[in-house]
Amino acid sequence: MPRPRRSNLSQRSRNAIRQRNIASQLSDEEREIAQEERRVSMERRRALNRASQTQEERETAREMGSARRNVSCVDLNQAAFLYDCTIDYSLHSLVCIDPMDVVCQHCGALKFAGETPGLCYLSGKVKLPLLVPPPEPLCSLLYGETPES
Repeated sequence: MPRPRRSNLSQRSRNAIRQRNIASQLSDEEREIAQEERRVSMERRRALNRASQTQEERETAREMGSARRNVSCVDLNQAAFLYDCTIDYSLHSLVCIDPMDVVCQHCGALKFAGETPGLCYLSGKVKLPLLVPPPEPLCSLLYGETPES
């Protein structure tokens, strides 16, 4: 899938060039002072963020970051045939799993939005017979009506 076009691509490169020019004109001492100011500012920002987070929120964020890093290095080539249930593929940036929110008009099954209509009962051309209820001992066991079930 190609990346979307950015309308301000030339603006970003102009900004990058301007920043490089400013940085090249600084002396070593000025560069170290600016770097130290950025470090202190970031340290303050992280401390404020940490103070407002609970331990549980930090743990959740840590787990999500770990899962995102693990998924981002997953090879998606033939991934459907080599499925690993320990990986949450929905977190991958290249994977788009839409919800099954389209209801089939022929059988009432849930489908994905882009699914072809012919996949489900050949668009209503196939009529399956209704299932007969199971015999009595099996029926009561399946529905949990007896202590043995």
